[in-house]
Amino acid sequence: MRPESKGRPRILAGIDEAGLGPMLGPLTLGLSAFRVPADGEGIDAADLWDRLKGAVAPEAKRGEERLIVADSKAVFQRTALGWRRLESTALAFLKLAHPTRPANLFEYLTPGLTRPTAPWYAELAATLPTETPTDRIDAHRDRLEEALHSQDIRLVEACISVVPASELNRSFRLTQSKSQTAWIQAAHLLAQVFENYGSEGVHVIVDRQGARKRYAPLLERDFPGHSVATLQESDLRSDYWVEGPLGVMEVSFQVGAENQSMPTALASCFAKYARELSMDAFNRYFEGKQAGLKGTAGYVTDGRR
Repeated sequence: MRPESKGRPRILAGIDEAGLGPMLGPLTLGLSAFRVPADGEGIDAADLWDRLKGAVAPEAKRGEERLIVADSKAVFQRTALGWRRLESTALAFLKLAHPTRPANLFEYLTPGLTRPTAPWYAELAATLPTETPTDRIDAHRDRLEEALHSQDIRLVEACISVVPASELNRSFRLTQSKSQTAWIQAAHLLAQVFENYGSEGVHVIVDRQGARKRYAPLLERDFPGHSVATLQESDLRSDYWVEGPLGVMEVSFQVGAENQSMPTALASCFAKYARELSMDAFNRYFEGKQAGLKGTAGYVTDGRR
């Protein structure tokens, strides 16, 4: 798929979102990226599950003690166990990537983002984790660090974007399109990875939502001065090669990417964790205003209340 003369990318990254469909709460996005060794065989995004199998698993099985890195819908259910699984996965990676930062949601925001100012964000948990024992998170982090080191792989990006409802609604009004709004936010993360690691060669796999198949015009608009070559466009996957002053980047927009790319699955967990923390704060704020008010996940089925 990629031009053979360019070699294989050293940086494997994934982007995913949560909250585009619900009627309440923010849109959240996650980004993860790994630097892999420049060996002759090459490593792709699906290989990372096997390379890191000492610390991570691709599905939740009974008795599984490793971190579950999968589509967040498979990791998280609204149970104590489901929350601990999601929190363990998200925080083990975030704490490994940012060992000197205090463990709270705002410290893991994408660089350059303004913190949300709506009053309910004051109800965010001051420290994380919220339910999972800290020593359990730290043990997972240590096993993860060992697994990465043993494979000469490094976690180079782990961050979250929170787009508050007010900003999201403004964007919807301007673009008249949820998919365009989602692209604007994802493009910020693409640019972050490309600017930081394009010289090494990057492959980013983005979970594809909606019916859009053609992304070349968007990439040409948002990365001026770079050439954009279409590698393939199909019902399930669209791939592009972007090359220019920042370096080289292959971008794949794939249906169900969380099942094919560990970095995208991890990004899905980051986005879901941020979304759930934000909705917990939202519910605490309004429950404080009206006793007995039942919390909401923000979806249409219960959000209309």
